[in-house]
Amino acid sequence: MSAPIAYDVARLLLGSLAVTPRGIDRVDLRYARFFFETWPGDCVGTLPTPWGVRRYGRRRVLQGLDRLEQLWLETVQSNEDRVLLRIKKRLSGKHDLETERSRGDGRPVISPVSRFFNVLSVAGFSFGASVVRAVPKNAIYVNVGQVGLAIPRIVSWLRQRPDVKSVFMLHDVIPLERPELVSSKDRRRHRRIIDRTARYASGLIASTGAAREAVLNALCLRGRSTIPVETVPFPVAPVFLENDGPDQELCECDYFVVCGTIEPRKNHHLLLNVWRELVAQRGQHASKLVIVGSPGWGARSVLHALEQCRPLHGRVILARGLSSPALRRLIVHAKALLMPSFAEGFGLPIIEALAVGTPVIASDLPAHREIADNLAVYRDPTDRAGWLTDVCMFADGTGTAAEIRRRVAQYQPTTWSEYFVRIERFLKTFEQL
Repeated sequence: MSAPIAYDVARLLLGSLAVTPRGIDRVDLRYARFFFETWPGDCVGTLPTPWGVRRYGRRRVLQGLDRLEQLWLETVQSNEDRVLLRIKKRLSGKHDLETERSRGDGRPVISPVSRFFNVLSVAGFSFGASVVRAVPKNAIYVNVGQVGLAIPRIVSWLRQRPDVKSVFMLHDVIPLERPELVSSKDRRRHRRIIDRTARYASGLIASTGAAREAVLNALCLRGRSTIPVETVPFPVAPVFLENDGPDQELCECDYFVVCGTIEPRKNHHLLLNVWRELVAQRGQHASKLVIVGSPGWGARSVLHALEQCRPLHGRVILARGLSSPALRRLIVHAKALLMPSFAEGFGLPIIEALAVGTPVIASDLPAHREIADNLAVYRDPTDRAGWLTDVCMFADGTGTAAEIRRRVAQYQPTTWSEYFVRIERFLKTFEQL
């Protein structure tokens, strides 16, 4: 009999505040689906509320997950995504900017607060039951979203339940290693996350060896020198393994894609400088750049640069609110996916691009090399001339572009089913403790 699972759903509920999921949200969602749909033992959700951390049953959590995916438009077909239709018009040069501004992207306008309470309402969440009393005996508490680890009262209940073993996923320690790339709030939050992990974690899950070593070093500084760790690279979402055929409109467009929150760590300024030079050299024949992502901390300088640099108008397109099916379609027809980050613990867009056969130009980071090996082109994230050379190579199909495309076409992505075989085996080791 498998041990009961107590799965932390705090991040998923907070995810309803966003129009579309971030990469970490999609990972959290896949974990929740795995446990609440297929785990052979008991499975309950834990959630912080005004009256403390409460336990909720399987049915209610699954109802909430269903509604969350609907709000994120994860269940629509790519040809139904109005944001993608707008991007196509801009890529083809057929859009009317004034009409676009007046109509928006065509999504129903739902406030973040309304979305949040809509998920709660559909799930039928009520007062719940105290986790201290209601979480099954000898359960394994799994926290993948990481958000709750920064708040003491969300995990402090574990002190009263020594029979419960805790397994956390820490994605990186970038706020501690590269504090200049994040806000002071994020630095403080991440220190608390590491402190709680050192105190409560029975085991850890990491996505790369690079992330694992960074996390273990941080824990060692807090007196936690040994802890079991399972290192398993993320698979891609099932939608990236589908093949819905070519999109004739996108096939005729010449563009590159960068995907991720607009923040200093993602290094969008490098690409804006590359595109200024590209437009200066090629004018209206320059490829376009689609920036997929929502503004985060420090995004103002990127948005200001786009607004003030006239040569980039019409050549660089901001895209916010794409569903995952639409994102897949956009990436599959791109000349290449660009990932110029200064620091990463993994790099989900890289494997998503490789899964659909799209080449990748990535910053030369240990995590990137670990997940893409010889399937990507690597550049220093400060090497503007090198990035420009590689962008031109894929735009023109010259140099080693054809050879790289051939290698990428042979890429065999891992499935979530294969991934969870290892996760389940790891969790079973805590049943005997």
